[in-house]
Amino acid sequence: MSSLCKSFQNTKRGEICRIPGCTVSPSAGPQPTPIRMPHVQPETFRLFIQYVYTGKLLLQDSGVFEMMTLAADLGVEDLRAACEDHVTSTLSVESACTLLAAAMEIQDRPGGKSASSFMERCIAFIGDNAADCVKTNSFLNLPKDALIKLISSDFLCLEEEEVWRCALAWAKQRAGVTQPTAHWTEEERARVCAHLAPLMQHVRLLLIDSTVFAEEVEPTGAVPMELSLERYRRAALHAAPRPERHEPRLEPDKRTQPRLAVNMFAGSVILQQDKSAFQSLINSWCGTPKQSWRLVFRASTHGFSAQAFHSHCDGVAPVLLLLQPARGPPLGGFSSAGWAAGAAGAGGYVPAERACLFALSDPPALHPLAKKAFALCYHPDCGPIFGAGADLLVSSNCHANSDSYSNLHSYGDSPAPASLAPDYNFTVRDYELFTHAT
Repeated sequence: MSSLCKSFQNTKRGEICRIPGCTVSPSAGPQPTPIRMPHVQPETFRLFIQYVYTGKLLLQDSGVFEMMTLAADLGVEDLRAACEDHVTSTLSVESACTLLAAAMEIQDRPGGKSASSFMERCIAFIGDNAADCVKTNSFLNLPKDALIKLISSDFLCLEEEEVWRCALAWAKQRAGVTQPTAHWTEEERARVCAHLAPLMQHVRLLLIDSTVFAEEVEPTGAVPMELSLERYRRAALHAAPRPERHEPRLEPDKRTQPRLAVNMFAGSVILQQDKSAFQSLINSWCGTPKQSWRLVFRASTHGFSAQAFHSHCDGVAPVLLLLQPARGPPLGGFSSAGWAAGAAGAGGYVPAERACLFALSDPPALHPLAKKAFALCYHPDCGPIFGAGADLLVSSNCHANSDSYSNLHSYGDSPAPASLAPDYNFTVRDYELFTHAT
């Protein structure tokens, strides 16, 4: 242990070790000095000893953060790094809730601060993939504090009605109730409501659709009477005409603030964090307000070559392009038609009834299709092309050259800017293609 653990090596005079949360008992004569670490689970310490003496490592999602904390406390850097690699490589829809619960369990223990960044990473991942994560058994088995952490987040990508349904499913699981609300006994209702009670202030009930509130929420009996009355009062005030008057500015009520991101572009690396607010705007241009999109192609994953693009995207319609240049804001385009080769794979123009190009700049810029016959252009040696000339052309291997360009004339109202991007020619950091999710 002393040869591998820096917590034994970096001691001061008179110290045995420097491990947070441990106690050292004086030893009698030549007897070994007992070091007690009550915050460490016996099985975790057994696996730690196994690694120290054999180099063999057996990690499970539920115990990886405790092992990482122990490795950090004892100064075994290679084990700590292995734990980090495990979390990074295994974070998925199936594992995210388990990893979140494990991280939260130890973050307040001695030395548990190392898990905090991974806890936030898990919350961000679950937020972006909420629609899938909430369907897993590990979500239903989340500890109460972990669930509250999730449903309190502004970045949980669910409509508020779905947040309520997830909270109810979790409470029913905890209460051991499987029947629909209408079939509950009074004893079952009491058990479910007891588990729902600490969650109610974190579900934004004032944002839930009135029909859903009346048919799904109120019948559970979990909503406090004062909150129901407030909800109906707000609905009445919202419907009534308001006289013009100057009122003092009040602090925003979080219960009436929509969550910042309902993820309609699942899997996008371009529309993340501060860019996620553009999702609704893009849908207002290219679809319906709540249209969900399916990722078909990402250049950084599938390849930047023209061949990689055409092998994944030819024949797909409708199409939506998101593109991140090396300099400037994200660009994009939509077409109701898709790219298709002519006879013998020849290139040519593809008409479409609906299409547009846009830049997610400040302010955002939209350029509707002006010449329907030239909505898209197919070229076997290039990536996606919009318009004739071209209004937007993405070159093959666009990450390694500056052959991509924008020359607006088939799109946009006259007079339009010469280029969609800040530079006429540009290098592309990454681009993604989406189509409607079924």
